[in-house]
Amino acid sequence: MEPSFVIDTHALPEGIGAWTFPVPPEWCAHHLAAGGVEPTDAPGTVEVEVTKTGDGYLVRGRVRVFLTGTCVRCLGPTPISVDAKFDALYVHGIVDATPRKAREADEDGFEAVAEEPDVEHFQGHEIGIDAYVRDTILLEVPMNPRCPVPCPLGSPGSPC
Repeated sequence: MEPSFVIDTHALPEGIGAWTFPVPPEWCAHHLAAGGVEPTDAPGTVEVEVTKTGDGYLVRGRVRVFLTGTCVRCLGPTPISVDAKFDALYVHGIVDATPRKAREADEDGFEAVAEEPDVEHFQGHEIGIDAYVRDTILLEVPMNPRCPVPCPLGSPGSPC
């Protein structure tokens, strides 16, 4: 699938630029299906500001989407609103779907894994931020969503 949120670095004559992308429910359905959530009919938005920084581009943004999850108590649908900020540095290089890892052994001989999720790579002059937006949304979805109003299994007068 082609990226939906693409930043053209040639459109940064002053080294800074801003974009607003709509997040259609179809995008959420395709990219967030593995997260146990479904989109609502309301479209979301991704707002980004891009700044040229030496050899890379700093992408600062905010994603807002409206989803539906499953309440862990009553198993009914419950609304989930995601409003999250993100920062990522994109540099020219080989695009790889797996995170880069640096391994170092400590004094006990155990290897520590240090991931650099905030450094991404791109080729050419277009930066596709779909994967980063997807990861930001999924990290904001609660692991155990609960109904915002009392559900049948909750105690009287309190939310789930």
